[in-house]
Amino acid sequence: MPDPEDSTWAMRARRLGSLAARAAPWAVLLAVGLALAWSRLLAPLPARVARVERGPIVEEAFGRGTIESRREAAVGFDLVGRVSELLVAEGQRVTLGQELARLETTQAQAELRSAQLNVSAARASLKRLAADEERARTLLVAAEREATRAQVLFAAGTLPTQQRDEASDRVRLARAELDRVLAQRSEAVRGIDVASGGAEQRKVMLVRATLLAPFDGVVTRRLREPGDTVAVGSTVLRIADTAQVRVLAALDETVLPRLEPDQPASIVFPGTPAPLPGRVSFIPWEADRQTHEIAVEVAPERLERRVAIGQRADVRVELRRVPDALRVPTSMLLHDAAGVFVHVDRGGRIATARPELGARGAEHVEVLAGLAEGDLVLAPERAGGGLTPGRRWVAR
Repeated sequence: MPDPEDSTWAMRARRLGSLAARAAPWAVLLAVGLALAWSRLLAPLPARVARVERGPIVEEAFGRGTIESRREAAVGFDLVGRVSELLVAEGQRVTLGQELARLETTQAQAELRSAQLNVSAARASLKRLAADEERARTLLVAAEREATRAQVLFAAGTLPTQQRDEASDRVRLARAELDRVLAQRSEAVRGIDVASGGAEQRKVMLVRATLLAPFDGVVTRRLREPGDTVAVGSTVLRIADTAQVRVLAALDETVLPRLEPDQPASIVFPGTPAPLPGRVSFIPWEADRQTHEIAVEVAPERLERRVAIGQRADVRVELRRVPDALRVPTSMLLHDAAGVFVHVDRGGRIATARPELGARGAEHVEVLAGLAEGDLVLAPERAGGGLTPGRRWVAR
């Protein structure tokens, strides 16, 4: 027969098991709630940490630019013609006065020969007229001498009036002949001048048919080929002086009052991690009317790599340098409706400070007041996150 006491204990065990089964979900919920409360209200918040320290701060103006040459030319012929020769290739270095291209000159040479023949004929005609002039002067002198003798004889009554008049007529005819020869000689001289001018013009055209380099440089573009017909002003070649390479960078108009010639700058070319030192070489007096940017010219101090005209380059112009500033990383600054603030460590807990800031660099900002050297500045672990003042924190 079963023991009554054992039955009682079994019933109690079953009741406790039933109660435990019914209470288990509530216990799980309670544990989850306590865990959430701990994580939200009591657990240290993860934070990025930076220390307020001293160091240099450089305020810079950033601009995107292109590589240009201060001396660049689009060269072409100043007359119409057909290209017969191109004597240089793209990338080739040229020197001042070097022949670059030639036009077809067959017709111009024929015209030059014709003009030179005209000059020779005019000079021969002038020589013949010089002989005619000498003969006319001799005849005039003889006629005048004969007329004088006739006048003396007429006065003495030994020469008839008719013979005296005939002598006077011969003087007038001789003088008219001399005037005619002198007029022909003057016309021949003018003919020589015209023919010589035509010949010089043909010579100039032959010179203009040869394209010469305007300065030492590099051929950057070749836009025409032999056989092409060119018009006045059409570009045949582009030449740039690589010794005067500059970066033309667009800076915001707000930095104009702080720009000065010879300011230090750095230039970063695509594919080159290390910046190249440079200087501000020119500040324009006019801004772009659409973008309101200032096209500042920056000259590299040395050029140790090959560049291409028109290539992109980034420029940073140094506006101000604070060599020993109390500074904090720019990435640690936060903003709200009241302005800029930072989270700081105060006895292991998160606090809020609103520092007075000064010079701003690319990575750090100067602290004028509100923080001390050695303070730990905190920021949320993830972008968009937050830190709660008064909570404990843990470095991540």
